[in-house]
Amino acid sequence: MDVLVESLEGKKVGVAVSGGMDSMALLHWFIRNRQELGISLTAINFDHGLRKSSQNDSLFVIDYCEKHNIPCLFYKLNLSKTENIENTARLARYRIFHELLANKELDYIATAHHALDNAETVLLHLFRGSGLKGVSGIRYKTPEGIIRPLLYTQKEDIERYVKENDIPYVTDETNLKTDFDRNYIRLKVLPKILRRFPAAVKNITEFCKTAKSDDEFINRFVKPVQVINGEAFLPLEEFDQAPSVVNRTILSALNALGVVKDIEQKHIELVKSLTRKQTGSRLDIKNQVTAIKDYNGITLTRLAEKNLENFSAPFEAKEIKLPTGVLKVSEEDSIMDLNFLKKSNELYIDAQKLPSGSLVRYRREGDIINKFGGGGTTTLKEFFIDKKIPARKRAKIPVIAKDNIIYAVLGHAISEDVKVASETKTIYKLTYLEDNNG
Repeated sequence: MDVLVESLEGKKVGVAVSGGMDSMALLHWFIRNRQELGISLTAINFDHGLRKSSQNDSLFVIDYCEKHNIPCLFYKLNLSKTENIENTARLARYRIFHELLANKELDYIATAHHALDNAETVLLHLFRGSGLKGVSGIRYKTPEGIIRPLLYTQKEDIERYVKENDIPYVTDETNLKTDFDRNYIRLKVLPKILRRFPAAVKNITEFCKTAKSDDEFINRFVKPVQVINGEAFLPLEEFDQAPSVVNRTILSALNALGVVKDIEQKHIELVKSLTRKQTGSRLDIKNQVTAIKDYNGITLTRLAEKNLENFSAPFEAKEIKLPTGVLKVSEEDSIMDLNFLKKSNELYIDAQKLPSGSLVRYRREGDIINKFGGGGTTTLKEFFIDKKIPARKRAKIPVIAKDNIIYAVLGHAISEDVKVASETKTIYKLTYLEDNNG
């Protein structure tokens, strides 16, 4: 039986053991070779509690480990049944794996995924609409330290090894049910393929290696996507690149927003379709992530919109806390260059020109502003459109107002009504610090 392992000398290695043929073969191989490898060995077993025989299977593994002087970490999982219980159980196992690795209790954890598992994964991804990354198959090693030493080992080689070494194992009866997609492929689809194409699994394995190499090459051209204020922004020019690079860029943006599982080609195409739609168009993509067509790109966000219409706070020369950040109002002696007023992110107003009783609030129906530098009075909505501020952001931009007259749009502009002039006696500097989580 071919087993692929890198240098593990001096490492603490855990083997995930269900009691089935594959994991028992892997555990047996590590027991036989642990001295030569120079490792300390631990078994890891889970009782998912989803079938009557699962407790007996765990007792079988624990008993086997005791006979071979192997420590066994046992976990009883309490899983609530869901539509995708198979994935729920997998996530629970891997959460524990990652904790063991992060806490340095183990350096590596080996699972018994083999070539047939890999072929099943590739077909499953293809049927669901995967791209090149999905058809690269299962990774041999994850960044956290999970390894798959049998990944390129054929199932018949494992069966032969078990028979030759008289290795005991148990059978999970749920593996014989076709309710799960993976089991359906394993029991119904692959057997027919292999009867017609006996080398299919081997060829899929080689294809995975090629796909992985191509995937890594394309990723060199993908720019990292940053999430700022809960949003990932993709400029329209990014969509002019090669389709494979565009797809990866969108995938990177979804990953940055925490969407890392079950991303299909249809989700990528939904994002791309927005480039042909009007500004302000939006589509729900996946896991509460929404894609929005902005003036010069596509924004991916999972932020819930806040209802701020009824918020208000008295304007005062101090620090004012807002639902979306902090406004710092300070008194300035003078400004040498009045042209600076049009350039700076910090706004300056004539304190005496601001009406008494002004409020800091958010937009309301009927708001108007006298545009700075001339241009007359316009609605706040038209002001936002002129400034090309996306519609979803407008409700979260604070303003200083009296009744329906706007005197400052914080972070953007002041009204002509409160501009600083040569005769100004008191100047207020308005510094708005937006909450990055808001």
